[in-house]
Amino acid sequence: MAREENSTSGKAADSLGKRLVLLLFSAVFAVAFGLGGYAAGLKPLVQTLRLALDARSWQPVQAQVLSAELKTHTSSDGPSYEALVRYRYEVGGRSYQSTQLGLDPAGYSDNIAADWSRDWARRLQAAKERGQRITVLVDPHDPARALIDPSIRWQLQLFRLPFALVFTGVGVVAAGFFVVLLLGLGRGRGGDGSEAPRSSLGAAPGALVKGGASKSVGAIWFFAFFWCGIAFPMAGMLWTSSGAPWYAKAFISIFVMVGVGLIGLALHQTHMAWRYAGSVLTLLPSQPRGGHALEATLLLPERAAAYQQDQALQLRLAQYRVDESSSGSPERCVESFTEAARVQRTADAGLRVSARFNLPADAPPHGAQRSGERVDWRLELLHSPGGGVELTYDLPVQAAVHGFGGVDSELPDRFDRRAAWKQETPIPPAHATSGEQGDADEDRDEHAPVILPASVTLHETAEGWHYRFAQTGWRWAAGLVLAGLVVEGAINGRWGAQGLVLPRSFLFAGLAWWALAAFVLHAATRRWELAVRDEGIVVRCRSWLWSRTRALPGQTSQQLVHKLLYSTGSGGSEERYYAVYAREAGGALVRLTPGVAGDAAATAVGQSIARAWAHRQGRFSPGAVRSVRSAHSRPAWGALLLAAALAWALWGPRPADKVAGAQPSVTYSTVDGRLLDAQNAGDAPALRAALAAGANPNLLAPNGSSVLMLAAHRGQMEHIEALLAAGARPDLRQTQKDSERGDTALLRAFYGGHLAAAERLVQAGASLSARNRWDWGPMHMAAQSGCIACLDWLAARGQAIDEPAPASRGETPTMLAAGRGRVQALQWFEARGVDLARQDPHGKTALDWARFKQQAEAEQWLLQRTAR
Repeated sequence: MAREENSTSGKAADSLGKRLVLLLFSAVFAVAFGLGGYAAGLKPLVQTLRLALDARSWQPVQAQVLSAELKTHTSSDGPSYEALVRYRYEVGGRSYQSTQLGLDPAGYSDNIAADWSRDWARRLQAAKERGQRITVLVDPHDPARALIDPSIRWQLQLFRLPFALVFTGVGVVAAGFFVVLLLGLGRGRGGDGSEAPRSSLGAAPGALVKGGASKSVGAIWFFAFFWCGIAFPMAGMLWTSSGAPWYAKAFISIFVMVGVGLIGLALHQTHMAWRYAGSVLTLLPSQPRGGHALEATLLLPERAAAYQQDQALQLRLAQYRVDESSSGSPERCVESFTEAARVQRTADAGLRVSARFNLPADAPPHGAQRSGERVDWRLELLHSPGGGVELTYDLPVQAAVHGFGGVDSELPDRFDRRAAWKQETPIPPAHATSGEQGDADEDRDEHAPVILPASVTLHETAEGWHYRFAQTGWRWAAGLVLAGLVVEGAINGRWGAQGLVLPRSFLFAGLAWWALAAFVLHAATRRWELAVRDEGIVVRCRSWLWSRTRALPGQTSQQLVHKLLYSTGSGGSEERYYAVYAREAGGALVRLTPGVAGDAAATAVGQSIARAWAHRQGRFSPGAVRSVRSAHSRPAWGALLLAAALAWALWGPRPADKVAGAQPSVTYSTVDGRLLDAQNAGDAPALRAALAAGANPNLLAPNGSSVLMLAAHRGQMEHIEALLAAGARPDLRQTQKDSERGDTALLRAFYGGHLAAAERLVQAGASLSARNRWDWGPMHMAAQSGCIACLDWLAARGQAIDEPAPASRGETPTMLAAGRGRVQALQWFEARGVDLARQDPHGKTALDWARFKQQAEAEQWLLQRTAR
């Protein structure tokens, strides 16, 4: 008895601890979601609508704009915009000033329909420049309150709606859950501190609560509310936005249709709950136990009786296993017992539905954990044979008593999914017969074809039976990984005129790249073949990367087994794949096949292999006594090729070493170090002295740039002259590292805006047709520096002023100038007839580039040109 009391007190302490944890979580959700939804959604939504209603009675007054600007706020969520304005107006002979533009208070910025802020900033700036007065609305009861635009920004309100509804709703539900738990914690203990009597379902003893679909009404409504509260406002924002692309509107429409479906499902479940409200289930005995009979009687109200009239009702007792750690298909029905119900009319026009069941002797208790899953026993009402579940109840099934002294002992679990991974199922012969008819049918059954799965191809030759297994999954995996490598190469500029640029670092990125390349080579060429020959069974799994062969005596085919190899999905959508195994003389299992879908398919393959060996045994073949093929596992020729490519990438010559037929030095001797120090310090005499002492004029700095590139970028003419005189190559490219753009000294000179340096480099032989890896040429570089003299010089020499860069995003020099905020360069391009509204292949204009790079001055200038 003391042991039982200790167990009870331990369970009570555990239950109390769980409730306290639930109290804490519900309190956190109530505060976080409730306050967040109120502050970010409900409060501004109500305030805006209330102010819009009040402003309808405000009086129009003329006002003077004192200041107007567009302010950009940058955060991790991207830029947001705020139109700042200050204006003065007079009411009753008294002057007032205000800063409120719309219904939202001053100081509020957003990026929802940002054109509203930009348009108002532009209009107010134009009014200020022209000295034009504007019309504002003033509160007649409080003249200090005024605003300019009384219209409701519906897109902004739709953005706030999910916060107002969903977040606040979650907070209210969490608060209600907190109150229920708190009240239950106070009532759930007796005066002596012990828990009050409760049934296993949390209700009073003898009471049965609805479960399964009946309890899901609230959850479905909550999920539908959550889904629609987010999807519908987002759809409204996109549908009302003229700039949103059509595919975005079509994509959000899918979420809207799902929301409509959820609402329909919630209405259907609500109607079902209303129909069966008042139903009562009684059990005999009230506490069902495994191995005993159970009489279930269900009393249905008049509404349900009218619906079930003339239907062949059935009751089903089902055991479900619920994987509480899974989010996919966590529930599966492992066994069920269906009985035709006995139906009787009641005095109140209802129905009495009853049936008798026999619980299995190894029935686990309801709510227990078995094999990592929760056990649910349910009684279900079926509308008709094979029909859907109309009503379901959780049943407090208890385990049977086994052993002496009435001690409960847990029996082995018949539905343990983990046991299937260890189970070895023998494969029976294809022509298993018995009785007097067996001899007569044996010849016929022996030659009956075995139906192989579609993934297995059988071909018979004079040498034996050959099986080939499809490797579709491996091919898909190879394609996906190869696509990822192609995308990574495009992002990091690995594809170009110079060929494939491989990672130079062996660790991390380099090692992962080579490992993925090896996987693609293996998965794309992998083949699994099995041959049944006179000398035995030969299994080959080979690819261009690796080759493995196993050889077994043919007699092992007569005792094959299959085992679960892997599975996909979970719960009701789980698909299991089995492999066929043979047993060696020492008892070890050798896998003969890859995974095939279903145990029936694995059985068919095993029976076919056994029949193939019987077929070869019955044939006379000269020289049948042959040596068994030796097994091996070794690299294939593709592995050697991959190893050679890896060695070349690590120790072979670099692409930058082949430029102009000479190899720039990458090691720093004493004199080379002096050259770098002189360049960094801007000391021309020291630089000339280092060159005279034998320093390499084509020396590359740690960042991959040559000393001439560094001097050209800074416009250091003395350095440039000294380096060119010492033999520096003007067209040397920056290609030592994967992250470098591949600039030349001339491109660096224009990027720095130094025309004199660029002219000197051209005199020394630098090519004006040079382009870096992004296809940026001299005009692109000069546009980013804003050097007008450089632009004039290049235009005079026939350089294209509106050339796109296809290796990057297709941007033009005008777009790059906008992204760097070079307004004078934009004016230069406009004066030469360049279309400022031209779009790149991604639909972005120079204005979009200015906005993306947060260049407010260039954005304002482009907006003014667009508004004309």
